[in-house]
Amino acid sequence: MAMASTKPATLEDFLKAESEAPEGTRLALIDGEIVEWGANMTTRNARHSTTMARILACLIQWLDANPSLTGVVTGGEARCRLTRDPERIVGLDAAVFFGEDHQNSSCSGDLFEGPPTVAIEILSGSDTHDDIVERICVLLDAGVQQVWIVDAELRRVTINRTNGEAGFYTARQELTAEPELPGFQVRVESLFPVMPHLEPSGVLM
Repeated sequence: MAMASTKPATLEDFLKAESEAPEGTRLALIDGEIVEWGANMTTRNARHSTTMARILACLIQWLDANPSLTGVVTGGEARCRLTRDPERIVGLDAAVFFGEDHQNSSCSGDLFEGPPTVAIEILSGSDTHDDIVERICVLLDAGVQQVWIVDAELRRVTINRTNGEAGFYTARQELTAEPELPGFQVRVESLFPVMPHLEPSGVLM
């Protein structure tokens, strides 16, 4: 839902709108217009937040094991200016950026400047199909190389790419992210909360 404006909004307008918006409102700046970006929530449910933490942990472990790569893994609604013309600013559940400038931004700065190589969105219960498609298109159009859509309920991941191809991975499969994340490989089920083992009676082991 767009917020009324008489002229294209700026970064300063966006930051002001964020500070004044009702608690839990998730905003983005798309083509000079401040809009709601996906599901609004005051806090994230346990499954969503645990999934985010596990994805970030896997990516950080991979990046730390590859010292030849200069980059940063970030998340938790990380503010990112995808493009300046048109002005597009969004929050990202998780993302991988490469380059010293992005490393510097992770230490100081209001936002990440430029698109990440990989952007990850974790679905929420109130997300609609149109919401998801819009976010994928905005991110890919801005130059993001991979957009992961993570379904924590069904425990599966779809990777959308700029060339129009998509990879679909279920819990028992190995997810790879070549060539953008060289050598990254993970079993999909490890990205999600560990399921308790149940006896046939339903009693926890």
